[in-house]
Amino acid sequence: MRILLASVVLISVVAILLVFGKPMPVTTEHPSSSTPTISPSLPPPNQSIDIPVGGRTYRVAWLILPDPSTISLIPNFTQKRTARSLIDNNDCSKVINGGFYTKDNQPTGLFVAGGKILRDNIQNSLLNGYIFIDQNNIASIQASPPEASVRLALQTGPILIRGGKMATLAIRDDEFARRVVVGISQKGAVIFLTIYDPENSWNGPKLADTPGVLSGVMERLQLTDALNLDGGSASVFTRGDLSLQELTSVGSFFCIK
Repeated sequence: MRILLASVVLISVVAILLVFGKPMPVTTEHPSSSTPTISPSLPPPNQSIDIPVGGRTYRVAWLILPDPSTISLIPNFTQKRTARSLIDNNDCSKVINGGFYTKDNQPTGLFVAGGKILRDNIQNSLLNGYIFIDQNNIASIQASPPEASVRLALQTGPILIRGGKMATLAIRDDEFARRVVVGISQKGAVIFLTIYDPENSWNGPKLADTPGVLSGVMERLQLTDALNLDGGSASVFTRGDLSLQELTSVGSFFCIK
């Protein structure tokens, strides 16, 4: 009798295990406290617009400076300061990166800061443009170096817009990256622009596609000329409500008081 009872109990236990011991079905739902989420992209800041180009959407933000006298060019080739330090120490209220630099920490072409020439012009088919502000604080973007004395000058490139016409670029080993651009308006204002992916601010258009992106704001900003500055990890665009910081050292800064 005891053996029979033990058998019944054993069979009951096995039956229970078969019913309730099955592996639980896999589900993609998790408690809200532990669910990994992707943060939504930040809302567009003021003075910006999203522009679709080639199946991608890029955000263009800008800073318009009607008075070029507020702009200075700060060399940073050996000093290795950060944009944040310039702002925190009240040296600048807004900071934009300048042009490119060599592996031995030298400007890649003409560089004039505070009226002093740090390097002369160097012929370069890619760095084919010049942004300069003369002694009367008139800003220009040209395809040749300034002939008269200037307060600041930077050779960089390529030229993206010249005389209201977009440049056609063919760039070897072109890559997607955040772009920073300096432009001049019909009224002579200096306009700094940044172009980036709203979902990842380190990404942006290929350089060859940048003129096409700028075409979306040319009329709105009355852009007549535009010139490419350094970009990618060595780019900075700080404007109060928008702060895109550098990842690697920036060779020079445009400092706005």
